[in-house]
Amino acid sequence: MTLETSPNASSSKLPAREHAAKVAAELTALLPEAERTGTHAVFLQGHPTTTRDDTDRELPFHQEANFNYLTGAHDVHSASVLVVFTPGAHEVQHTLFIPPADPLETMWSVAPPTLEDAAGRFDAGAIKSTADIGGALAALTSATLHTLPLTTEYPPLPAAVLDVLKTTTHRTELLREAFHRARLTKTEGEIARIRQANDITSGAHEVLMRELGRFAAQRAKQGGRETKTRTGHEGITAWEVESEADAEALFVATCRRMGAEQAYLPIVASGSHASTLHYVCNDRLFPSTSQPRQPGDTSFTPRRIARGCCGDVPDHSHVLPTSSLHNGAFEPQVLLVDAGSDWQGYASDVTRTIPVGNGGKFTDRAGEIYELVLRMQKETEGMVRVGAHWDELHLHAHKVLIDGFLALGIFKGDADDVLQSGITAAFFPHGLGHSLGLDVHDSLQLLRAEHKDLPPSTAATPAKLYTYLRIRQKLTANMVLTVEPGCYFPPQLLDTHGVWESEFVDHEVLKRYLPVGGVRIEDVVVVREGAPAENLTTVGRERAWIEARCAGQ
Repeated sequence: MTLETSPNASSSKLPAREHAAKVAAELTALLPEAERTGTHAVFLQGHPTTTRDDTDRELPFHQEANFNYLTGAHDVHSASVLVVFTPGAHEVQHTLFIPPADPLETMWSVAPPTLEDAAGRFDAGAIKSTADIGGALAALTSATLHTLPLTTEYPPLPAAVLDVLKTTTHRTELLREAFHRARLTKTEGEIARIRQANDITSGAHEVLMRELGRFAAQRAKQGGRETKTRTGHEGITAWEVESEADAEALFVATCRRMGAEQAYLPIVASGSHASTLHYVCNDRLFPSTSQPRQPGDTSFTPRRIARGCCGDVPDHSHVLPTSSLHNGAFEPQVLLVDAGSDWQGYASDVTRTIPVGNGGKFTDRAGEIYELVLRMQKETEGMVRVGAHWDELHLHAHKVLIDGFLALGIFKGDADDVLQSGITAAFFPHGLGHSLGLDVHDSLQLLRAEHKDLPPSTAATPAKLYTYLRIRQKLTANMVLTVEPGCYFPPQLLDTHGVWESEFVDHEVLKRYLPVGGVRIEDVVVVREGAPAENLTTVGRERAWIEARCAGQ
């Protein structure tokens, strides 16, 4: 059975045929001139249901990103798509194949959509059963068939396709790059999905701030040094956010209530853990001022920061169970939450650094670092324009960091000399941001390999400032990017970059800022033609706004 669909797809459908045309155009450009004739076809296989190693327990399903790009079938298992085109032509033939329902499978799992249901949900030229794949390919024996590499990185191809590959011209070396190039700029249908993901994510960040602030205020009032142990049977009438795990659970639950998944493992890092860029342990209690850090010690002296995720000091030894909770006020610290939802396969990526304890206010030094990072973000976001080179925006963030550290007394000397020393790589080690779309780090392999039109300022400044920069080219319209500067005090990098020996660092002043751990602020923006960047992230970032929410307002 075949269903032909209307050429005027519903606006709610992902514009899969438009995407197919983009991929065909990019693939044509990559073909040698002599091969830009005849018929070419692209075949992609969607993800099957996968299970945990050596068991029958299903893993969470996430559609292969390129397949989702060509179909919008983000939740359909084991589907396939075939795109046929002639290089230089504007039209493509687009066929989506849906697996038939198997009663032995649907006894356990949800059935795939019927062909009629699929026609109402997906933008395809025709919709057929996967049983028809062999017949569709048999008509293409003289075509060049393009697939993704036949590796374990991608879903295995059906037997009917493998049979055809034995007798037809088959190419695997061009299609992945064609997809990366097509996906680098987004259609408005894609931007709408990224916007929805950001709306949900922004709401979850704000809910977390409010609930944390409400509970922290309650804890500060009641005081006490007794402990309690959760049994897992308690009803939840109000969120008790007193650990990294509690904060993660609240964020994830808020997204799930809105129908969204997580785009990546949430990073929920309190205190000095915020200096680890991808800290995902998320298992520590927020320290209490009522519990001495050492016998007889009731001061606010911070714990010394540790190396890596779990560290090398008792502060992160995993000795105390996370179910054993205390009742005292929280020790003033920051909580860095880097978390984003996934909407129909499209990601968001938002970071907010918020105060814990201290009445919902940043400490003086944490507030100074927060204001500096906010300035780094605002100024670089204001530079996002078509034609702007990402290297120059990234370099500007380093210059703002130097200006701020000189004002705080952490750095000393001439700003240009500090820049040329490369010392800021210890405090801002990562790139300013990355492409975002169907993957959190979208078109990653292409952007890692392709450094284009580097400005003179790049060669004139230390290479280590750009080591982890994920975009090295000029911006084009409808790119979707994150802008996420940060400032951290990680002990391993302070050693690696020679901070303690640097003539440009006032070491005594620096020591006073080490307990801050780290601050990162991250928003998602769209590069717009002839206009400022459109910021898709709606949760507040001003210090006063953050502190009001974290005070329970």
